[in-house]
Formats: sequence, structure tokens, C-alpha cells
Amino acid sequence: MTPCDKILNTAIEMKADIIGLSGLITPSLDEMIHVAKEMERRNMKVPLLIGGATTSRTHTAVKIAPRYKSPCIHVLDASKSVVVVSSLLDDVSKEELMEDVSEEYEDIRQDYYESLQERKYVSLEVARAKSAQLNWSSFEAVVPTFCGTRVFHDYDLSTLRKFIDWKPFFDVWQLRGKYPNRGFPKIFNDKDVGAEAKKVYDEACTMLDMIIDQKLLNARGLVSFYPAQSKGDDIIIYQDLDALAAGTPLTTLYGLRQQLEKEPGSVDPYYCLSDFIAPASSGKVDYIGMFAVSAGFGVTELCDTSCALLCLLA
Repeated sequence: MTPCDKILNTAIEMKADIIGLSGLITPSLDEMIHVAKEMERRNMKVPLLIGGATTSRTHTAVKIAPRYKSPCIHVLDASKSVVVVSSLLDDVSKEELMEDVSEEYEDIRQDYYESLQERKYVSLEVARAKSAQLNWSSFEAVVPTFCGTRVFHDYDLSTLRKFIDWKPFFDVWQLRGKYPNRGFPKIFNDKDVGAEAKKVYDEACTMLDMIIDQKLLNARGLVSFYPAQSKGDDIIIYQDLDALAAGTPLTTLYGLRQQLEKEPGSVDPYYCLSDFIAPASSGKVDYIGMFAVSAGFGVTELCDTSCALLCLLA
């Protein structure tokens, strides 16, 4: 993500009429809130447009707009921004637009907070009493081939390319085929979005070729397996079996248990992730696996050129 200060300093330097933020990944949502707060702190008056695959009108109205007194508007996609920008740059239409948006966002916030009030939660004690009760008596964990962490540096991008899920890519561009032309590559046959989908796909493939040939990005990952046991809502992790036998934990993962009240008559348990790890009281040894991956190392250095497409592919 582009740092907040860089966005705002550049906007001030270039005397931008409007600032647009595009959220392609979930962490972008919190960053947009931070940008809005910082714009308010700097007493900026520049309109702020919010868009991108992870954003929504509700999130903008509830979480972002209240942090910035000047215009803050959610725009579904780039094609819709033209009308909004034109209105914002005209003093008369800007006032009318902001009146409409302010009323609409206030209604959205009211509906949102009313929906929260309608939700009922059980106490944590009740939720724990109705947790998932699994029979661990005959359980034998599958032992991983190693314990600890293994790191994969500079993973082959041409290998990863074969496993790309293109659906999120087309979703970001608001390109959705209709049955029976949903999904990749059937979307290319759709009479409405097929041509545009093929165009952006070809552009992406061209950039992928360049990324791989010139080694512009670096893919890394790590995977870990550790012995583990649960205790209530928590998962206790051990460095190895000796540490488990000695009762010396490496760390603890603190779990959250469901508490949203079930429908009347429901016998479904209130789940927590720890329910699926053998409890210490069972005397069984279990294991937990974790992984983290990214193919985006190097994006920051290249983000000034074809940034949106590059971030999507990474």
C-alpha cells in the first residue's frame, strides 16, 4: 500500500482537485480510515473518493465519511467516477450532490446501527457450556514430516502462474459473466463483458511475462508445524514434543468463541478454533500448521508504473 503521507503530500504538491483511494485488499479498509483522519487533522478540503473491490457504500458511510468533514464518497468503479468528479468540480452541482450523499449516508449509518441493536448475544459462559463436544478417545493425529518452520525464498513465479485464480482479478474490474459464461475462461464468451475481460487478461499476461522474464517481483513463503493442545478457548503451542512433555509452551493463540445467539430450537454449538485441537485433558498430542505467502516483494519499488495492475497480479 502507498503510505498515507506520500499520498497526501503528493496531492498537496500537485494541487490535486480530488484524492481517490482504491482498496484491493482487506487491510486497505483500515488504511483508508487512517487517511481520512489524517486529511481532517491537516484541515484539508479536497474531496475524497473511495473505491475498489474490498470497499462498499456501507463501509464508507459508517467507517470513513464520519472521519472527514469534507466530501467523502464511495464510487462503485472507475466508470462511475466521471459523473461524480464532474459534479464535485462544479460549485452548484457539488452542493446538491453533497446534500444527497449526506442524507443517504446518514440513512445507511442509521440502518447499520439499528441492525447491530437487533443482534442478541449469549454470555461467554453460556457459549462455552454449549461448545462443540468432540470425541477424542480414538483420535490419533497425523504427524507432520517436520516440526518447526521452513522458508521458501524466491519461489519460481512461472510455477505459481499456473495456479492463479483469475476470478478475483475480474471481480476487481467489475467484470462478471452471466451463466453459462461465468468463471475463467468462459467469461471471454460473454456478450456483455467478454471483450473487455479478454483485453485486461491479455494486458495482465503481458505484464506477467515481463515480471517473470525480468525477475521484477519476488515470491516468498513459509510453513510451520508445531505440537499443540487446546485449553478452553486457547491453543497452546510447543516447540517440539520434548517441550510439550515438559509443559513448556512456545506461545499461546487466544481464541474467540461465537456468541451470536442461535435461532430458537437450534442445537448448533458455539464454535471456537480451539474446539478442533485435541484438549490437553484428553492426553492426546495434536499439531497445528500455519503458513504465510506473498508474491509482492518488489511492488513498492515499481508502484509508480502500472500500479493497479501490478498490485492485482502480486
